[in-house]
Amino acid sequence: MSPASRIDTEGIVRAAFDVLDREGFAALSMRTLAARLEVKAASLYYHVPNKAALLQLVADRVARQVIAAFAPGLPWRELLHGMARDLREALRTHPGAAAVVAVRNTSPEVFEKAVPLVLSAMHEGLRLTDDEALHLVQALYVLVTGLALAEFGETPDPPAAPAAYYDAWFDTAVSTFLDGIQARHGA
Repeated sequence: MSPASRIDTEGIVRAAFDVLDREGFAALSMRTLAARLEVKAASLYYHVPNKAALLQLVADRVARQVIAAFAPGLPWRELLHGMARDLREALRTHPGAAAVVAVRNTSPEVFEKAVPLVLSAMHEGLRLTDDEALHLVQALYVLVTGLALAEFGETPDPPAAPAAYYDAWFDTAVSTFLDGIQARHGA
């Protein structure tokens, strides 16, 4: 069996994460992936139509991992803090993906699966509209992605500061954001 007949979308996405984590966002190209998978670049286009689609698959994979950790019945603050923590952990696991997540929105079909759970939690303890709730979730996602980009954005170079610095920065930013939601929309 030729190498081209053994590739699939999942293998391409795994290879993309490998390139992102080891070499960084700038190194990710269809040509680089093809070389890593030992196929011609044209073989990739059967599974992934272009680089934009590949980046979308990466962003959606990270979002799916975060959403999978959502638990029904959590209070809004616990749900959002868990989302922030899980997003940071996903980006710590795949530091090169921070640059992708920073420039790609999650696909609606991925995010929509979390909407009922998020709205239920946020309406339980807060006074806000559905749109406000979803905007706040998106804003927190962007905040954490920005923090992760500052921490991991130079992949493959290590972070510029010690881990404790970034931990404190994350804790301060997320708790301040959540305190702001409580102050503005608390029941």
